[in-house]
Amino acid sequence: MRTVTNIVVVLLFGVVVAVVFAQVVARYALGSSIRWADELARFAFVWLVYLGGTITIREGKNVCFDLLLEHSRGNRRVWTVMFSLVNLASATFLVLMTYLGVLVCRTQLVETSPIMRWPMAFVTLAIPVGGALMFFEQISYYIRHIGTVDSEPEGEV
Repeated sequence: MRTVTNIVVVLLFGVVVAVVFAQVVARYALGSSIRWADELARFAFVWLVYLGGTITIREGKNVCFDLLLEHSRGNRRVWTVMFSLVNLASATFLVLMTYLGVLVCRTQLVETSPIMRWPMAFVTLAIPVGGALMFFEQISYYIRHIGTVDSEPEGEV
């Protein structure tokens, strides 16, 4: 699944770059615009953000309470409790984000995008999909690093 996520993120990034580049060329070199370009780039970027979040969590580069963890690094028990609390807070947020993302997605079932006429539920589906994937990456990160108080967990500075 991680490989698929990585490939999709790279492809989405390529779509965003290609579409925005084509739009700039069309506007400034050809004096016209591609009507659907802004919408497609925006939708691809939304998916890119939520799926890219899984990679940042996997590599330990997400927003974290590093100051609290660094301060408690000298005491293994305190560090373990702090690391567990930080990960619990992150996991709780991700569960809430996933649940609320499903609710948002459900409200968008009948809406379509103005230009491409794509279902807006497809765009907002990025929230629960990304949230669920980030949740599992958070749990995986916690399991991999819970015993690393003496060494620097990967991705942390």
